[in-house]
Amino acid sequence: MPLESFADCVNEALNFGFNDGPQVNRGRVGNWINEGQRQVARQVEAPEFQEAHTYTMEAGIWEYPLPTDFLRVQDIWYPEIESRLRPLDLQQFNMTNPQVIQGSPAVYTLYKDLLLLFPAPQAAGEELIMHYIKQPPVLAAEGDTPLLNQAYLHLLVDYAVVRAFEAEDDYEAAQAIQGRYQRDLAAYATDVQERMADRPRVIDGTWISSRANYGTRAY
Repeated sequence: MPLESFADCVNEALNFGFNDGPQVNRGRVGNWINEGQRQVARQVEAPEFQEAHTYTMEAGIWEYPLPTDFLRVQDIWYPEIESRLRPLDLQQFNMTNPQVIQGSPAVYTLYKDLLLLFPAPQAAGEELIMHYIKQPPVLAAEGDTPLLNQAYLHLLVDYAVVRAFEAEDDYEAAQAIQGRYQRDLAAYATDVQERMADRPRVIDGTWISSRANYGTRAY
């Protein structure tokens, strides 16, 4: 049966031969499933973790709260002037003066749970659209559905199994599953981060063969 729910993932991890004991139990496996989903969201810009938030700017206000589920920013779009804001590191941003200078925001940085803009907005009511990666919600009830695409829920199981083997000091088994997890995570990243491969498809070997024939042609 395909994995669908939080309980499915926990049960599948326990099926690797773990008993409900002090080192490995349902509670710890559930925590590892949640930890695994957060790790996947941090490492892969997958569509299921992508979100958009619209800010309505106020004149002279250059600090805005980040969304509560914010994990990391992808880009910030300024529709009014059809421009993308440029990111600055905090040290560079501190050399600006948004407390005094107003205009159309051109750059941004992040500090704690705040989005900082420079220049400070001059026109009230204009919008910024932030595309960002969101923190997946915590899975608690057995029927909860992981945010991760169902086709890749085995990644959460493998992550939990690695942590379970480590808890039992079986580092050889943990290393074996860790290798599979890393390979599958890389394949998942390739699948979801390269969806715009809009180009003609060439069957493996055909282009190489053509080049080989071309190289033997006499002139």
